[in-house]
Amino acid sequence: MSKAAKAGARYVDAIRRSGLSIYDPIEVGDPELWIPTPELESLLDRGLRGVSLAGLPLRTRSKVVKTRVCEILGYPVPTSFTKTQPRFSGQLFDTYVQKSNNLQVWNEELAPTRRYVMIRAGADDVIKRVKVVTGHTLALLDTTGTLTQKYQARLDPGTSQTELVADKDTTLLRSLVRESVDLKRVASPIDHPAAGQLDA
Repeated sequence: MSKAAKAGARYVDAIRRSGLSIYDPIEVGDPELWIPTPELESLLDRGLRGVSLAGLPLRTRSKVVKTRVCEILGYPVPTSFTKTQPRFSGQLFDTYVQKSNNLQVWNEELAPTRRYVMIRAGADDVIKRVKVVTGHTLALLDTTGTLTQKYQARLDPGTSQTELVADKDTTLLRSLVRESVDLKRVASPIDHPAAGQLDA
């Protein structure tokens, strides 16, 4: 067993004995329970390599990976995974299963001290490699400086009656919603908007 593997096994044993969950906070650098990034990467790479995710829906795939991560690190598997940020808040990391080199962190800024576990699956949906990096390292690779947002909305009509305020399009739109109108001559959906193009 390599030196890194022995060190990793020591942390796993300590976590297993502690009875802590993935949500229980651990002080960064705790000599017994905090798994340093190199050992975390070594443990997860050895434990996840070769795991097949073929045929699994996205949510099931995510749960299978998180369950396996718990087992590898010595944590008890929760009956359901709570939506915390990061998901493995005790060790300050999130997992991302990727088939491409394009990591997208949804709806949150990169945190410099948080760790991002990137799990690379091949075309056959078998895990090939695991890499662990900090938010600081990811920020250096981010050339856009933009945050990807994902908005989700749900209508809850309740028991109240709703009313359609206007049953017709505006005068300006009515002339554009006929089949005979060539929209390519009017504007392209990817053009930058200009004042006065669309009025009520």
